Amino acid sequence: MPGVIEGYEGQTPYIKQLSCFIENRIGALQQLVGRLEDEGVRICALSILEAADHGVVRLVVDRPEKAKAILETQGVTTFQTDLLGVLLPADRAKSISSVLSSLLVAEVQVEYVYALITHPWDRPAVAIHVDDMDAAADALLRVGFDLLTQDDIWPDH
Repeated sequence: MPGVIEGYEGQTPYIKQLSCFIENRIGALQQLVGRLEDEGVRICALSILEAADHGVVRLVVDRPEKAKAILETQGVTTFQTDLLGVLLPADRAKSISSVLSSLLVAEVQVEYVYALITHPWDRPAVAIHVDDMDAAADALLRVGFDLLTQDDIWPDH
């Protein structure tokens, strides 16, 4: 089970997101992801925002420090951001709508959300960026959601 339940103690458990710019050309994403996988970095979530001449790639990986070093060695400027990882219940009684409702009640602004490719503990999970991480974590824990730590996103790592 997620380590955050026992280890929360008032500090928000974050997962790390890496963001970088890539050229908007055929093969650029595969090249970036291939570099990471060739070095043993596992992709846990991926989101791409497209513009005319470039794309912004957002990644959650099992080893963000290693991934950042690999990308920067290749000349790719990388930014790190903290996200909340929310583990959804296996019975799906609490859906993504419940997560968003809990954040709304807490008056937390959701800036973006995307799904994790991995399913820690065989359950769906989402990565969420919000304007107030501590308030969001408190609100979600209060209603019974499990939050993921960086170590939780690839449990067999």
